[in-house]
Amino acid sequence: MIQHATINGRSHRITQQNSHDFALSGSVGQGMYYGLVLDGCGSKPSHNEVGAKLLGQFAASHLQGALAALTDHSPVGVTAVLDTLYPHCLQFLQQTTALFPWQSAAERAAFISTHWLATLLGFVVTPQTAVFFWQGDGYLVHNGHVITLDSSNRPNYLAYHLLEEVAPSADAFQTLVVERPSLQWLAVATDGWQPDLLQQLGEPRPGLQLARWINVQARQHGRFEDDGAAAVWLKIIS
Repeated sequence: MIQHATINGRSHRITQQNSHDFALSGSVGQGMYYGLVLDGCGSKPSHNEVGAKLLGQFAASHLQGALAALTDHSPVGVTAVLDTLYPHCLQFLQQTTALFPWQSAAERAAFISTHWLATLLGFVVTPQTAVFFWQGDGYLVHNGHVITLDSSNRPNYLAYHLLEEVAPSADAFQTLVVERPSLQWLAVATDGWQPDLLQQLGEPRPGLQLARWINVQARQHGRFEDDGAAAVWLKIIS
């Protein structure tokens, strides 16, 4: 089972802001699945939800095609796909930005800083392996074990590559391979979640049940003050 859901955080609802989080997931056939979550930088003034949504759609489209053509389902094969995803995402940002008739470098930089800054976390599951990949903050979860990705609220956004004055510390996604035989479920989530809730994502919630469950949790005080997004894969035993 593969699914995803998002929720607009309380702080954004109060200020009538769009959610800056985005999630996508899909199946490719041959027992292959992927999930993505993105979180646009919310520093004001910000429209970085634009970057989160557009970059997420592009990344999902690229993964769909690359995984459909994949013959090596091992960690090596999946990592090779992810090695191509990073430069293609960067090229997408660069080429889209180049379409605008900028009047100055400062105008271009301001647009990038307020539209393209988004974290990107994801996973790929094949019959042989499962691989997490990420650039930025959030959570990785497998079989209820939660890994926190925290850069002290200073994520190394992929779009920093477009700003000449910023030298990114990475030019590829960080990855983590998970042992496939014992894997029952895994998830990626943005930093608006809390660890105890993440551990409950392993329960099957088909259709819209995941979104409904998240909405119920958000009614509790202290839950989802910030936006939240999650993508989940569960092994279904028939």
